[in-house]
Amino acid sequence: MNKRKVIEHARNYMDLLAQGIDPISQKAVDPRSIVVEPRLQKCFAFVSGILEELLANGGYVSLPDEGSGAPQFELVRKKAAFRLSPEQRERVYVARGSVTPISFVNQINRVIDSEAMEKLSVKRINAWLLKNEYIVETKEPSVVNRTVMKPMQKAAGIGIEAAEVTDPRTGEIKTRLVLTEQAQRFLLDNLDGILEEE
Repeated sequence: MNKRKVIEHARNYMDLLAQGIDPISQKAVDPRSIVVEPRLQKCFAFVSGILEELLANGGYVSLPDEGSGAPQFELVRKKAAFRLSPEQRERVYVARGSVTPISFVNQINRVIDSEAMEKLSVKRINAWLLKNEYIVETKEPSVVNRTVMKPMQKAAGIGIEAAEVTDPRTGEIKTRLVLTEQAQRFLLDNLDGILEEE
């Protein structure tokens, strides 16, 4: 049974309980039963109304704003998959200097409605770069062994570079990827291909 059918089924049960009817037997509930308690019947009616509103409004429930009395809307459905319109792509800040992949992805995620849409992850960018042989995954010995991404020869042509940084906690020198302005623009231009990769 799909979720909509389950909600419809639950709403029917709540309606019947609110009327003092056993939803299983379809018979009136014994007047001495707790189900006939007026506060419970009001609760069943309220829940039935919420479920009905969810079904009617495609997953939205209006909640009155306590201050103004104006309705608010609360989204209860799953977030949409990440997408970037051409207009949003134009609004992405591209740094003049080199930035980390995380900083770059954060700039992209700033132009979307993250309440309604999933955010883009660095993992998706790295997966595409790995598949297209711009970077390679290697183990780097350190205080805590870790996997790092390093640029391959092909990466230099699009502006992906390696930079050495000092870990403030351990004092170790580590390698990390950085994206020049050229690399950031390259990734934006290829974003549709990146999003097709799963």
